[in-house]
Amino acid sequence: MKDFTREDIIDKLKVKYPHLTFTPTTVTKNGDVEMDGIIVKNEAPIAPTIYTDSIINKSSCLDEAVEIISGIIDQNSAPDIDINLLQDKEFILSRIRIGVQKTSDEDLVKKPVPDFPGMDEYLYFKEQIGNHDSWSVRIKPGLLQAAGIDEDEAWAVAEKHTLEAATINSMAEILAGMTGMDSSEFDVPDVGMYVISNEEKMKGAASILDRDLLSRFAKDHDCSSIVVIPSSVHECILVPVHDTVNIEEFDSMVREVNETQVAPEDVLVNRAYLISFEE
Repeated sequence: MKDFTREDIIDKLKVKYPHLTFTPTTVTKNGDVEMDGIIVKNEAPIAPTIYTDSIINKSSCLDEAVEIISGIIDQNSAPDIDINLLQDKEFILSRIRIGVQKTSDEDLVKKPVPDFPGMDEYLYFKEQIGNHDSWSVRIKPGLLQAAGIDEDEAWAVAEKHTLEAATINSMAEILAGMTGMDSSEFDVPDVGMYVISNEEKMKGAASILDRDLLSRFAKDHDCSSIVVIPSSVHECILVPVHDTVNIEEFDSMVREVNETQVAPEDVLVNRAYLISFEE
């Protein structure tokens, strides 16, 4: 057990940054994952939260944890936005999307996903800041009401934006994107797995809601069924099915990956899905 706490970090930060306010908070992420953090507030209307659990775990001492958080503070500032935009109908509708997460009781504009039991789809909107940074807000019912947005309209517009951004890539294309090279330069064996996400690779697992896209994928791979493997809230893996398949083996694979390789706040569900497109 560490010999320092989040409160010890806050005490140090207050001395180092007297012009900022630091407030402890606990945030629920992805339905049921509680994460401790520190709200860093200046004069901006929106205050970022720095999550501290992982920082404390990997730091050998208090000073190292403070140094890591100081680096985050120095490199990132609260987005310079007009708080009134959070009640601006056109602003929200032009940026609204659908995300997916494990089923929860959170007070969000959300609903179950019929084809994927155990998942909820929910509404959020995101704003891009420059080429790399962005901020997003998961939508609660009161936000739609304050902005004068009908919920049915919100879902329809969000679905359009979400499906327009959907992408499916082979492993060679994924490697090409990571290296900046052309996919033809990679001699990657065809492992029969494809990644479905969105253009930003953020909250892109919602692309599996595009039933037409999945159907076209199956047709392109000359199969009537596919396995959907939820690898995180950001992406899923598609596997064309040409023979009989043991879905329990895929379930076990998902559980193992979630336990060993995926951050708790990014885990989607602990199972895979067999989706059929037979008439």
